[in-house]
Amino acid sequence: MSAPRVLLVEWLDAIGSDAADARGRRSALRSAGAVVRVATVVPGCGAGAVGAETPGAGAVVECDAGPEGLEFLRRFAREGRFDLILLAAATPGGGRVAEALEGAAPAHWWPTGMAHASDWRARWGFGPRPALPAMAETRRGGSIDEAPAGLAWSSVESPSSGRPRLTLWDGDYLLGILTLAGGEGSRVLTAFASLASAWSGVDLVVLADPHPAFEREARALGIATRVHFVGPAPREAEWAWWAHASGAILAGGGTFSGGLVLRGLAAGCPLIVASPDGLWRPVSSWLTHHGCTPWSNGGEGDGLSGALLRVLEQGPTVAGAVARGRALAGAHAWSLLPGRLAATVPGLVVGPTGRRPASAA
Repeated sequence: MSAPRVLLVEWLDAIGSDAADARGRRSALRSAGAVVRVATVVPGCGAGAVGAETPGAGAVVECDAGPEGLEFLRRFAREGRFDLILLAAATPGGGRVAEALEGAAPAHWWPTGMAHASDWRARWGFGPRPALPAMAETRRGGSIDEAPAGLAWSSVESPSSGRPRLTLWDGDYLLGILTLAGGEGSRVLTAFASLASAWSGVDLVVLADPHPAFEREARALGIATRVHFVGPAPREAEWAWWAHASGAILAGGGTFSGGLVLRGLAAGCPLIVASPDGLWRPVSSWLTHHGCTPWSNGGEGDGLSGALLRVLEQGPTVAGAVARGRALAGAHAWSLLPGRLAATVPGLVVGPTGRRPASAA
C-alpha cells in the first residue's frame, strides 16, 4: 500500500513548546511510514510565511494563530489532499486551530500539554477529533494507570545527546518553571523566605517575565535580592537551567507543555509540586505514583518549606526520586514514539528496524 500523507500541525500554544518538538514528531511519523508535511502555528509570527527548515528536511509552513493565519492554514490543508491530519496542541481538542481544519481530512488531536478545559472541549475533545489514547501503564497488582494525555504523548530527548550545557547562574538556585500566580505564588515565596537565612547561598530563579506584585511581596519578605525573574527560556537555555538547579518548584498558572515536566525528570532535577490543585493535580498523581517526587502534596506534615529543605539537603530519598524520574523520562524517549504511533494511528506500520517495511511502501 502507499504511504499515508500526513499533515502535522504543531500549535505552539504552551509554555515550554518549541518548533523542535515538531521536528521530533515529524521524524517519528516518517519512521512509522508516513509522508509528512509540517505546519507550525506560532502566535504573533504573521500570517502565511513559508520557509525551509534545514537543507533536505522539506518545507515547513508557518502561520499565525489569528484569523488570517488560520485561513492560510485552512487553504493549505485542503489543497494538500492529505490522508490524515494530526494536530499537536495543549489546548483541549485543538481549539480554534481544529476549527480551521474542519473538513480538510480525517483529523486527530495529539495532546502535548496541560491546559484548562473550555467550551472547545465539548466541541472538539470528543467525536470528530478524539485525543490519541494515553499510554497505559501497568501498576503492581495488574491494574492500569494512565498518564495524563498531555504527558503520555509528549517525548523527551536524552540530555546527554548534545554538548555539555554550562550553568547560566553563578551559585546555587531553586527553579520556578512558570510565572507565579495567586495564592500559590505567595506560598512559594513564603516557603523560600523561611529557608533564606539558613540557606543564604541559594536563590530562587523564575523562568518568567518580571511580576510587580510578587516583586513587592519578595521585598516585604526580605528576599528581594534573592528572587529573580529571568524571562521565558528557549529550549537550550531551559535544559541548562534544569541541569544545574538544586530543585524545581512546579507551580503557577498558564498552559504548559508535557515535555517541560519530562525534561526536568530527564535532567535529574528534583521536582516538587507546590500544590496538587487544578492543572497540577494529574501531574502530581502521576509523579507520586512513580515515586518521582515524595512531596507532590507540598511536603509530609511540614509543608512546602519542609519539601524545599529536603531537596536542598540532597539526601538518599531525593536521590531515589531523581533516579526513578530519569527512568520514567526514558520511557518517553523520542526513539520509542514511532512504534507507539504505528500501534495507534491507522495506516502506519513499523518494522523491526523502526522503519516502514518495503512491502508497505
